[in-house]
Amino acid sequence: MAGTQHNMNETNETLEKMERVKDAIRECGSILIAFSGGVDSSVLAKLAEQSGAKVLAATAGSELLGSRGLAHARKMADEIGIELVVFKFGIMGEKKFTENPRDRCYHCKKHLISELQKIASENRIGTIADGTNVTDLAGERPGYVAIMEAGVFTPFVDFMLKKSEIREIARYFGLSVADAPSESCFATRIPHGTEITIPRLSRIEKAESVLHTHGLCGVRVRVRIRGPDRDRERLACIEVQPDDVKRFLSVQEAVAEAFGRIGFDRVVLSRVRDP
Repeated sequence: MAGTQHNMNETNETLEKMERVKDAIRECGSILIAFSGGVDSSVLAKLAEQSGAKVLAATAGSELLGSRGLAHARKMADEIGIELVVFKFGIMGEKKFTENPRDRCYHCKKHLISELQKIASENRIGTIADGTNVTDLAGERPGYVAIMEAGVFTPFVDFMLKKSEIREIARYFGLSVADAPSESCFATRIPHGTEITIPRLSRIEKAESVLHTHGLCGVRVRVRIRGPDRDRERLACIEVQPDDVKRFLSVQEAVAEAFGRIGFDRVVLSRVRDP
């Protein structure tokens, strides 16, 4: 279950927004939440749990999430106290996605919503909800286009909640994910135009697991392909949190050796991620 509840440090406006979200969910009566276990979907699930509505969370199990991501989603659902269904997400059979165009997220999200609609129908749930917030809308967001087209409920957008406010609400409820770095699926590590394949996703997952074993959290391994050999990724560009730069540099040689066994030729620290 969630940890100890804390005082809200944000303005009364954030509290009011939080209550509006709960009221809106309550009015739905039943709600299916697209659940990754990140701070956005976790806060949405917690507010839904508090609203009194019928709540079900659904997580797409696939190579895009990986085993660690799936375990984390299960952990957060248990912490919040909601029912979770994990379904097999067959997006890797969709060429419009695996060809990795600039709008890959549109095709992925469209396929995901189709699966969620089936689950909602099977469980007699009238509303599908997503944790997109107003901070997420900066820049190009093809996935959000699919969400809008399908009429998915996005209360954090409707009630103008920013990422900082969502994190503050998570702290208020004592959620363990409150200050966790933002995550994204493994496909985002592959540059547009480079084919998304299961072996490639697997190598990325294994590489990030190596970094986790060295105590590095919130890391991303982005691949750069040079040459025709699909069995090797020529360059692994690693992104770390600001506080982890020294730790990474201290283990860089061991990381490079491990990455070589996975199938990478070279390892570089490409940039420091925003916290």
